[in-house]
Amino acid sequence: MSNSGGRRLKQWLMEQIESAQYSGLQWEDDSRTLFRIPWKHAGKQDYNQEIDASIFKAWAVFKGKFKEGDKAEPATWKTRLRCALNKSPDFEEVTERSQLDISEPYKVYRIVPEEEQKNGKSSMVILASSSSGDMTDMDCSPAAIEEFIKEEEGCSIQASPEYWSQSSINAFPLHQDPMPSGAMGSVFSQMMINFYYGGKFMQTQMVTHPEGCRISPQQHLGRGALYSSDSMQSVYFPPADLIEYERQRQVTKKLLGHLERGVLIRANQEGIFIKRLCQSRVFWSGMGQVGSQYSTAPCKLERDAVVKIFDTGRFLQALQLYQEGQFPAPDPTVTLCFGEELNDLNNAKSKLIIVQITVVHCQHLLDSMRRPQSFCNTPNLEMSDSSATDQMARIYQDLCSYSSPQRSACYRDNMPITA
Repeated sequence: MSNSGGRRLKQWLMEQIESAQYSGLQWEDDSRTLFRIPWKHAGKQDYNQEIDASIFKAWAVFKGKFKEGDKAEPATWKTRLRCALNKSPDFEEVTERSQLDISEPYKVYRIVPEEEQKNGKSSMVILASSSSGDMTDMDCSPAAIEEFIKEEEGCSIQASPEYWSQSSINAFPLHQDPMPSGAMGSVFSQMMINFYYGGKFMQTQMVTHPEGCRISPQQHLGRGALYSSDSMQSVYFPPADLIEYERQRQVTKKLLGHLERGVLIRANQEGIFIKRLCQSRVFWSGMGQVGSQYSTAPCKLERDAVVKIFDTGRFLQALQLYQEGQFPAPDPTVTLCFGEELNDLNNAKSKLIIVQITVVHCQHLLDSMRRPQSFCNTPNLEMSDSSATDQMARIYQDLCSYSSPQRSACYRDNMPITA
């Protein structure tokens, strides 16, 4: 099924009702102004994904959000269609006719006549609308997010190892030369992590452990020696109790409950790597890499996969272009969004939980370039260890000697930076 014709949700949904191919999707009245849509919770004992999630899956396919062979995410499919229905001026839920506590639960929606839309709806507030009916997926109200969280609670969770597995280790680019040790190695391990709840800054924490850190809710107790203080640094989400608004506080607490296993993050000379362990979805945006391609838009983290979310070589190339006046200043920060889809950074402030990770040594380089006297002339990064400073100075001197159109070999794509 294709969306190339730009058909609206209303036309698409009416066609699905008329097709009678989805169990429970049917007209509620003879005048065909009301319809039922099946709404069985994924946690029900008799839940059948092929039947009970079929209409939601069809919408995901229609919107290009799912194709056969992709990982099935029935809770996400359901949330997408619910958000589209709630945002569309063509529909409003008739809650008094919905039946959610029966063996085959359903919701009832009314098709709002165009004339009524022009005069304004009386029984609900339009959260957002689009003349084409192409709603922004997952850009939902806190109530919709809360319902999505409830749906996820019923989904089966596959166990996954809580460590960088041997197969995952192979995904990390290794240097030809040994990894710098001591203070010099710690320079490349340094990350500044900032937490935001609903766009409000909550706290910051510095990570210096060479094996990286695990970000998780504080109530979770890591199991085994791999999560002892000697294995990696523990970084905790700020308590939701610090949130001012009650509704936001409640929904954030529920979301934190789905972040129990957290994410593993590790930084080295190559960049920043992440591994998602938690049940909740995580989206990221930064100067990273997806497969063999560099990312230019927010991407979803697949569970248990090691992903390079920041590429140091790519940053240095962009920094050189910035110095030559050909490119805006590159961003040494990666943004993570937990539990909600991140379409672009412009709407990050509306998200429940945002974590921003700044590569400290790259931030130093950028700050030095912005100073009146170039680092090329005064290699004096604010680092206490002289060997680490020398290492950074050499990298930056190479950068300053970079000339167009011939590029230094140090900055070829995917080329590791060595001492």
